Amino acid sequence: MKEKLVVVGNGMAGIRTVEELLKLTPEQYAITVFGAEPLPNYNRILLSPVVFGVILGTGVGGGIVVNGRLLEGAQHIAGEWGHNVLEADGPPCYCGKRGCVETFLSGPGLARDFAAQGGATLDARAIATAAGQGDVLADAAMQRYLDRFGRALSVVVNILDPDAIVLGGGMSNIARLYTEGRDYVARHTFNDELRTRILPNRHGDSSGVRGAAQLWPV
Repeated sequence: MKEKLVVVGNGMAGIRTVEELLKLTPEQYAITVFGAEPLPNYNRILLSPVVFGVILGTGVGGGIVVNGRLLEGAQHIAGEWGHNVLEADGPPCYCGKRGCVETFLSGPGLARDFAAQGGATLDARAIATAAGQGDVLADAAMQRYLDRFGRALSVVVNILDPDAIVLGGGMSNIARLYTEGRDYVARHTFNDELRTRILPNRHGDSSGVRGAAQLWPV
């Protein structure tokens, strides 16, 4: 029986044999980011029994893969961290609660927070770029975003203790999530050392479609 590993993209998991993935070159793990230099190529094979896949885009969602299988849960909402309340006095969410993770960590959430603190009407991509260019208001917004990212994701780490967390969606292109963002997660995690890897997805905007296709056996 061949050993299997889990490769998670944009909220999904695909299963390949080790033999297949050993043929990939480091360049096939490279991604492009905005507001910073490209992240280093990933030339290590991801062997992860437990993976939490994160979507950070127009909304915020997630999924859990254990030993190559999607964990659905009794109510089919396993991994739905986007509607956990992060700040009770936060902005209203369409789900009926206030201060959900999604209201802060989505692209529109970052834009709203930036504007609320005196910034111009910019989208998340422009804010991240401006922060990288030294804009004080934009960088302050990014610091708030990274702190909330750390607090929200540390809850997942404390409960699930995944081997890896893979980020997908448009916001996953922010390079600082994999450096400063990881530091914020470590700060709030109940352990002296954060061993969970936080990684970008491999397939970009096509990841969701690829993941959906693998939910049904051929």
